Amino acid sequence: MRLGFYLLYYGVGKSLFTIIFRVIFRTRVGGRERIPREDGLLVVCNHISFADPPVLAAVMPRPVEFMTMAEMFRKPWMARLLRTIGCFPVDRSRVDHRAVREAIRRLRGGCCIVIFPEGGIRLTQKSVLGGDPDIKPGAGAIALLANAVILPVIVRDTRKPYVARNWLPIHRGRLQRETLGITFGQPFCLWNPRNLAAEERRERAETVVRQQLLKTVELN
Repeated sequence: MRLGFYLLYYGVGKSLFTIIFRVIFRTRVGGRERIPREDGLLVVCNHISFADPPVLAAVMPRPVEFMTMAEMFRKPWMARLLRTIGCFPVDRSRVDHRAVREAIRRLRGGCCIVIFPEGGIRLTQKSVLGGDPDIKPGAGAIALLANAVILPVIVRDTRKPYVARNWLPIHRGRLQRETLGITFGQPFCLWNPRNLAAEERRERAETVVRQQLLKTVELN
């Protein structure tokens, strides 16, 4: 029954967001062919607006589940909805071992999990698009422990839906939809020599995640 509700809510939500981001707006997608279609996949993406999760859900060819900030689960009705569509909470104020274990469990089960490793919406120079991101620890360690493939993703211009006039297809007297962008990078696996200490392995993993996100910014 729970799986049925998940498929129903996810399907309805994806259809709605597909209309918004592929019809009302124009979403340019690059590298879609690089998305692994099977097995556990950890998607790491920059974060510039609240529209990022639904944009990803609309363009991904497989169901995605999100590690979502715990604040979104404070209202019972919202918590039920988020859990129904596959989201699970993470406390960003500390190392949330429960969220880490849940992510690993789902990845080992073949799910596609999305993490925003910047730890929230970031628009300044200290963001991925700004060129000097402050990547929070966790994503690399989760991928290592789950033995999962990582897919770096870059979103652009997803703040445009914040502006009401951008929802209208007419600009300056002519038909013209606002364009959003999403680029899928090269999937990769992490490897660390066993002779490294645990802390060194984690730091190495997070460095690689950061580098791959920056490389994806340069892709078309």
